[in-house]
Amino acid sequence: MSEKKVVLITGGNSGLGKIIAQNLISKGYVVYGTSRNAELPKIAGMHFLKLNITSDTETKDAINEIIKKEKRIDIIINNAGITLTGPTLGFSAEDFKNILDTNLIGPFRLLKAALSLPNKPKLVINITSLNGFLSLPNFGLYCASKFAMEGLGLALRYELGPLTKVVNVAPGALFMESAKKMPHKPAREKFPLLSWLMPLTFPEDVSVVIEKLINASSVPPRVLVGRDAYIINLMQKILPSSIFDRIVFYIWRKK
Repeated sequence: MSEKKVVLITGGNSGLGKIIAQNLISKGYVVYGTSRNAELPKIAGMHFLKLNITSDTETKDAINEIIKKEKRIDIIINNAGITLTGPTLGFSAEDFKNILDTNLIGPFRLLKAALSLPNKPKLVINITSLNGFLSLPNFGLYCASKFAMEGLGLALRYELGPLTKVVNVAPGALFMESAKKMPHKPAREKFPLLSWLMPLTFPEDVSVVIEKLINASSVPPRVLVGRDAYIINLMQKILPSSIFDRIVFYIWRKK
């Protein structure tokens, strides 16, 4: 059994999850990542498991495999997720079920399996989003899943603490996602000043925050990462809701 902390991160084969995992590996953690693909990726220092987070059986098998090898899981990072963009009512009920099954029920399924063990994880980190407290047009289904994940994380924080700490990490818009094609013109293109005022967040910044939380003696309910997340959260607190609503409408309707 390794004396190093054992980390399980879902979706650690690409994107934000891969960068978080690589940073933790470089700091000496034992890191297990997951992939839905039968052909598992090869990333230096990372142990990969086949796991479709929407499967009860695969989830339990993945947890059991780690326990068999390491005897414990110290930290769980719920990172795997999917995004659907477009007019909210243009999607089907099945589309909605699929995104909820991955972004919300999947983490629930994983935590239920892991926390049924005698040696329970000491820390759970849920990667939520700026869209966990700000709902935007054309992101309705995604925002709904992230709002729900925020609520689930908070409930578990109180139920599981203090033995298992739970924290939601809400990054702003990520630099690596800026190349994705959107069904609308992004706000930063409509108003170039926003790119200076609220620059995109680098995934490396998120990985640094994750490591700090792992080593912290206590964790807050939510940690914001990125200037846009901080500014929008502050605006929601200090502006009358009617004013904030007008700002969003104005940005949305601007051609």
